[in-house]
Amino acid sequence: MITEHWNNFIDKFPVEKRDIYFTEEYHCTNASREETPKAFVYTEDGMVMVFPFLSSENKTVEGIIIKDFESAYGYGGPIYNTDNEDFIKRALYAFKEELTDAGYIAGFVRFHPLMNNHCHFDVIGDLLFDRNTIAIDLTKPIENVWMNEIHTKNRNVIKKGQKEGLVFKADDNYKSLARFRELYESTMDKLNADSFYYFDDKYFQNFKQHFPNSFIGEVSLDGKDIASAIFFYDGIYGHYHLAGSNITHLKLSPNNFLLWEAAKELKNRGVKYFHLGGGINSDETNSLFQFKRKFSKSTRDFYIGKLVFAPETYSAICQKWEERNPGKVEKYGCRLLKYRY
Repeated sequence: MITEHWNNFIDKFPVEKRDIYFTEEYHCTNASREETPKAFVYTEDGMVMVFPFLSSENKTVEGIIIKDFESAYGYGGPIYNTDNEDFIKRALYAFKEELTDAGYIAGFVRFHPLMNNHCHFDVIGDLLFDRNTIAIDLTKPIENVWMNEIHTKNRNVIKKGQKEGLVFKADDNYKSLARFRELYESTMDKLNADSFYYFDDKYFQNFKQHFPNSFIGEVSLDGKDIASAIFFYDGIYGHYHLAGSNITHLKLSPNNFLLWEAAKELKNRGVKYFHLGGGINSDETNSLFQFKRKFSKSTRDFYIGKLVFAPETYSAICQKWEERNPGKVEKYGCRLLKYRY
C-alpha cells in the first residue's frame, strides 16, 4: 500500500535496519511545496518493506500531467526488517506494480551507503554505482580509531588546533542556530553553490523541533564560533549533515577538529558508524573527498537507482524537453528527471 504515514512500521525495525533518513519527519522537512512525502509498505508473514519517497503529482510537463518521485535529500530507498532475499524481491516487484498502477512515470533513488539497501534493486530498475563515501567505524575503542583510522597528518592538525585554544561544544537546544546559518550560508556563497543547497527558516526550525537526536557541533576560539555543523543520528548510524566555517580561521583547521570531536560525541551517544558522505562528485581527487578520507581508511559504496514505469510517456516527454531546451541538455541531459529543469 502507498501511505503518508509509515513511522509505526519502521519504529519496530531492529536498530541496524532503520535510520533517520527513512522517517516521516525527515521527508516532511525535505519536501518542497510541490512534493508529498509518501511510502510504499509491503508486509508478508511478519516481514516488512518500507520504501519512502517524495511524490510529485499532478504536474504538467510538456503538456502532459505526470507523477514521478525521488528520494529525499541525502539517502533513501527501501528498508526491510529481514534479510530474506525472496521476500525482498517480491516486495520490490510489488512496489513497481503498485506505482505503475498509480500512474507514476519515473522515480529516482539515492541508496543508503551504510545499509546496502541497493541490493536486488536491479530486478526492477537500473542500479548504478555513483561514488565512494567515507564512514568512521566507532565500534572500536576510540583510542584505536584515533591511532589506526585518523591519518597521521590529520592527528597532528587536530592536536595543534587544541593547543591553539579550539573548543568543541554539542548544542542540543540549537541556541547557536543563527550563528550556524551565518557560517553555513557564507560557506555556500564562497563555493558558488547551487540554490539547492540553501534552506529556508522552516527547514532549520523543523530540525530543532522534530529531531531530538541531533545537535549543532560548534568549534569556538576565544568564545567566538568559527566552525559549525549539524549532526544527527538514529540508533547505530550518525551523520554529518550541513557545515560552515569562518574563512579567516581556516589556518587552524577547525573543521578537522570539529569532525573528530563530533565522532567522540556520537560514540558516547551509542553511534557505531559515523557517515561523513563523499565528495562533490565521483572524482576522488576532489578536495572534499580527500578531506573526509583523512578520518577513515574504509569507504562505502553509494548507489543510485532509476525506474521508468511508463517508457513511452517518459520518452515522449524527454524528447520534447530536449527539443525545447537544447541549452540544458549538456548539464541535465543525463539525469533521469531531466524534464524538471
